[in-house]
Amino acid sequence: MYKHGYIKVAAVTPKISVGDIEFNKIEILKVLDQSRASLTVFPELTITGYSASDLFYQGSFIDQALQAVKYIKEQTTYQGIYIIGVPLDIYGVLYNCALVIQNGQVLGVIPKHYLPNHHEFYEKRWFHSGKDSSLNEIDLFNQKVPFGYLLFEDIDKHIRFGVEVCQDLWATYAPSDDMSLAGANLIFNLSASSEYVGKQSLRRHAVLDHSRKQMAAYVYTTSGHYESSSEIVYSSHKVIASLGELIAESHAFTDEETHLYADIDMMGINYQKRQDSTYRDMHLKNENKYQYIKININQMQDYKFEHKLNQTPFISTYNTKEDIKVANHLQIFALIKRLESIPKSANKIILGISGGLDSALALLVSHQAMIYLKRDPKDIIAVTMPAQVTSHTSKSAALELMEKLNVTSIEIPIASAVDLHLDSIAHKEKDVTYENTQARMRTMILMNLANKHGGFVLGTGDLSEIALGWMTYNGDQMSMYAINAGLPKTWVKLLIDYHAKHEYKHISKVLNHILDAPITPELKEDQDTEITIGRYDINDFMLFHHLINGADESKISWLVKEAFDLNDKDLEIYVNRFFKRFYTQQFKRQTLPEGPKILGISLSPRGEYRMPSDVKRK
Repeated sequence: MYKHGYIKVAAVTPKISVGDIEFNKIEILKVLDQSRASLTVFPELTITGYSASDLFYQGSFIDQALQAVKYIKEQTTYQGIYIIGVPLDIYGVLYNCALVIQNGQVLGVIPKHYLPNHHEFYEKRWFHSGKDSSLNEIDLFNQKVPFGYLLFEDIDKHIRFGVEVCQDLWATYAPSDDMSLAGANLIFNLSASSEYVGKQSLRRHAVLDHSRKQMAAYVYTTSGHYESSSEIVYSSHKVIASLGELIAESHAFTDEETHLYADIDMMGINYQKRQDSTYRDMHLKNENKYQYIKININQMQDYKFEHKLNQTPFISTYNTKEDIKVANHLQIFALIKRLESIPKSANKIILGISGGLDSALALLVSHQAMIYLKRDPKDIIAVTMPAQVTSHTSKSAALELMEKLNVTSIEIPIASAVDLHLDSIAHKEKDVTYENTQARMRTMILMNLANKHGGFVLGTGDLSEIALGWMTYNGDQMSMYAINAGLPKTWVKLLIDYHAKHEYKHISKVLNHILDAPITPELKEDQDTEITIGRYDINDFMLFHHLINGADESKISWLVKEAFDLNDKDLEIYVNRFFKRFYTQQFKRQTLPEGPKILGISLSPRGEYRMPSDVKRK
């Protein structure tokens, strides 16, 4: 199954019986025929069992294994590509091999490079390493089959996968390192891994790190407790990772999970690979010894994701609590460094408090920074600037936050100043000029208060607003440090919720009220931001897949429909609006103040995102 750059893969563990090849071929066939993935990988020496020991010396045993493979490839109804572990006698020498098969044809054979011969492992007793073999093809099933250093490539879909076997993963310099440098963006590993306390964590981290450094997805399977337990126990721990992120993982011991599926965004991998200058510097640096085997992966119109797409992809489904703590500390220490770098005569914090999400988070971060520095919170000058349309609810929330955090509180109504300015330019309509005048008036007041009190203006705008240009140029777009610039709105809400449940329980009531309130700039009556620009969770979803994975309009439309089940009319509005706003509002990002990167992406014109403001994208 493949669609819009996504490919479905499966790591499987059949219920084999060591040495009973007739039983094993039936179980393997059963598991294979159930697979709904484009690519399916079996464990090491699947046909025979890894722990068959001196049975590997018997010619009849090896021949029977080959006949079992022949039976499977002729009988299976599976249409995808599968990778299976088999012992092969090649010119009188035994190799531990992975066979790549599709539509009854063996596409290639990859021998294991590194044979463990320490602790519980004795592989060199039976097998020979394929690392230095000069063979590039062998005779198998009455055909010439590529052998050795192989990569399998679907050119049209930009997928290149490689295969390594068990111990190859643990080598100081793994075969998959070379595969990556030769262009592989997907690696499969057939393993038979012994289990002991602590091994799962080691295995997981090894897979994660390989996928990270190789700029690829890594699919790992192992043989399970069906192997002999005479001396050791094997587990069925399966791990699938992409670019250093855990995508799917199975339990170490189970009779239930024969298949572990994952949807891999190959387009996203290729997008990030193109950006990485370190990878480009290494690419094809060594002699490229690989044969490229052409494959074809079918496009599926009815592609089904294994799990509902994460509607908040900026928020990882793993280690969320730890991530929240890290994000909070990044904001605090970014602000601490800024405070320490400014002369004491000018390092008070000046910020506007509206009673909304962004300013509440900026105030909490400011308060934590002052506490850490053992400074008086009164050095935070929080200013609320109500206008004609400011609601009593938001003003009350702002005042309560300022009072309970014991910061210096200033209230400066701006209605008369706004009216005076609009009269001076003879403007009567309550339009965008009216709205922007309020935003610019507030920024001017904050800047002048910074001069008066000896401080700097802390910006409150977040990454979502920056992406969509939902800010007034030379108004709330401008400050002297933008503390929330690295966080999308979904993260702003997550952090406020975290603070309400932990260090700031004493103001949890007002923080929860802010979380529950409609998001609005209150520049006109009954103004609701999400009615104008759409729901922030959907916009953040699109921002993630466009910025992180390079998804275009077509792919974004498909993903949004899958994740949020919008009707076609609303879907078109959301996608068109997002791309129009993102590219037409670059001029506002060109002059953004400095601000900390929190989530691995940034729209800073200096730090990460380069784009001319007059770019045309249709």
